[in-house]
Amino acid sequence: MKLDICRDFDVRETATGLVVVTPLQYDDGDQVVVFADTVEGDGWRVHDNGESAFRLSLDHIDVESERIQRWLGEHSSRVGWNEADEQFELLVSDGAQLVPAAFKIAQAAVQMQSLSALRVTRSESSFKAEVIELLKGVQHETGVEAEYDVAVDTRGLLIADCIFRPKEHTVAFFVASTKERLLEAELSYLALKQEKRATRVIAVVEAIAAVGQKQYSRAEFFTSKVFPFREFEEPFRGWVQEAASGVIH
Repeated sequence: MKLDICRDFDVRETATGLVVVTPLQYDDGDQVVVFADTVEGDGWRVHDNGESAFRLSLDHIDVESERIQRWLGEHSSRVGWNEADEQFELLVSDGAQLVPAAFKIAQAAVQMQSLSALRVTRSESSFKAEVIELLKGVQHETGVEAEYDVAVDTRGLLIADCIFRPKEHTVAFFVASTKERLLEAELSYLALKQEKRATRVIAVVEAIAAVGQKQYSRAEFFTSKVFPFREFEEPFRGWVQEAASGVIH
């Protein structure tokens, strides 16, 4: 079975169904693995086999804590949580739904790990807030139509932090605090090209060193543009202002 989001997804058959090795990674570099077990008469049960909860436990965080339960509740419309097995899971009725389900599970797994107090830094939080503040400032200055935390693809899998909609074009901004978030920007770029949509995908990293030179160089090919925010904050602001006014370079 071939996945149509990105060829970096590796699908293998197992005795109970399929295992999907995704390009998304946990903080330690391990790739996120998603399982799809056949359910007689009901299609497929797609899940992370409890890996997300296990990784939180290694950081001494209880999935029953108020913070984790609140987060799970906020994301329940996108991905299910099996309390008994302590795992993310989704039930799908046919093979065509496996790709979006597997990607949603992988996204949730990476996002849950970020809830670990040992892994979320003040600088990451501040960086994203600064970029969003800049984008909102340009929105206010120019009057450009803008949306925040919105899907860019037709399946609703890939969420941009901000989308500007000048009359001539659409620009989607991804604030990439991590390598995984930068990869989501690249997947969005590929998905939009596949859908033949003219949306520009702009990735904003805090600095080249924050994601690594290799990942940054790759993103230059698989996004419309990538900006290292700390080195080029004023040029970035100028580019955003021009984009909001309908000028794209």
